[in-house]
Amino acid sequence: MSFRRTGIVAARVLRQLWHDKRALVITLLVPSLAMILFGFSFSGEIRGIRIVVLDEDQTDLTTSITGNLEADPVFRVAVIHNAGADLEAWLLKKGYRAAIRFPAKFTSLYYAHFAMGVATSAQGRIDLLLDESDPQIAAAVQKGLADALLNVGEGGPVEIEKKDLYGVPVRFIDSFAPAIMGLVVAFACTMLTLMSVVREKVDGTFARVWVSPVRRAEFILGYVAAFSLLALVQSFLVFAIGKAVFNIVVNGSLFWAFLSVILFAVGSVGLGTLLSALARTESQAIVFFPMIMLPSVLLSGMMWPVQAIPGLLRPISYVVPLTYSNRLLRAVMVKGLAPWQEPVGLAGVLVFVFLTIVLASLVLRQSGQE
Repeated sequence: MSFRRTGIVAARVLRQLWHDKRALVITLLVPSLAMILFGFSFSGEIRGIRIVVLDEDQTDLTTSITGNLEADPVFRVAVIHNAGADLEAWLLKKGYRAAIRFPAKFTSLYYAHFAMGVATSAQGRIDLLLDESDPQIAAAVQKGLADALLNVGEGGPVEIEKKDLYGVPVRFIDSFAPAIMGLVVAFACTMLTLMSVVREKVDGTFARVWVSPVRRAEFILGYVAAFSLLALVQSFLVFAIGKAVFNIVVNGSLFWAFLSVILFAVGSVGLGTLLSALARTESQAIVFFPMIMLPSVLLSGMMWPVQAIPGLLRPISYVVPLTYSNRLLRAVMVKGLAPWQEPVGLAGVLVFVFLTIVLASLVLRQSGQE
C-alpha cells in the first residue's frame, strides 16, 4: 500500500469539499447545532402548566394549599368558586391540563380525623380531574399537588380521588404514537421531496419539465399526491403496529387523524420543495436532514413537553411545524376531539401548508427562469 497515493486521494476529496462551500458550512454547523439543542433540551424543567382550582370549601386550609400551588413555578393557577362549574370544559375547551376540586366540608373532615384525640375514619378528599394526554405533565401535576399538601396542618390523611378525563388511563406510548406519525410524515415527505427535486435538477429533467405542457401547479400537486399517499401508508403502518403490538389507546376518529396526517404531508412536501432551492447537489441535500430532524425531535414536544423546554429555546418550538402536528394529532387521537376543537394545532398546520406551498411555487418559478 502506498501512503503517497492514499494522501493524493485524501487531498482530492478535501479539495472537493473545500470547493463546495455550502455543504462545508452546513457540515460544520450541524455538530454545533446538535450540541446546543441537546444540551439545552436536557437541562429544562417543566414550567407553566395551566391548572384550575375549584374551591367549594373556601377556608384558610384550602387557601393555604392553593397558595402553595400558586407559588410553585410548575403551575399557572386559575381559582374559581362556582360549584356548578364544568371542569371538563376547562380541560377540553380552554386548554387546562388539570382541575382540582376542594369539596364542601373538606376542612372539617380533614381535622375530624383525630377528633377528641382518637383516630376516626374521617378524612379530607380532593377530586383531581387530569388530562393524561401527556403522561409527563400528568406526573408533574400529581407530584406538585402532593408537595402542596405537605405541612398544611395537623390533620388526617388526604385522599386524592383521580378521575381519568378520557375514561381510561393514558400511557406514554399512547401519547407517543401520534408524535411518531407526525415524525414519519416530516421525514418521508420533506426529505424524499427534497432529494427527488434535487436529483431532477442534477439530471437535467427539471429543466425539461418547464418546456413541457406540465404547469408548476401541476408539478407541485403531483408531488403532493404521491408523497401524501406514501405518508398515509406509513402512518397506517405505524398505527397498525402500535395497536396490534402495544394496544395503544385511540379515543378519537381515525378519519380525522389520517386527514390531519395528509394535511401535514402537504406542508411537508412544500417544505421539501422550498429547501431544494438551497441545494444544488444531492450531497448538499443530505446535510439538511439533521437540521430538520433535530429541532423536530427535540423541540416539538415529542420527547418531553414544550413546557419543559428552556425559555431560551422555547420560541423556536413555536416555529417547528411538528409542534403543531403533535398538538393536532394528540387532540384527535388521545383526547377524542375534532380538528377544529384544537384551534392552535390546526391553525399552525394550516399556516405551515399555506406558507410552504406559496414559497415553493415562487422557488419553482425562479428555477424555471434560470
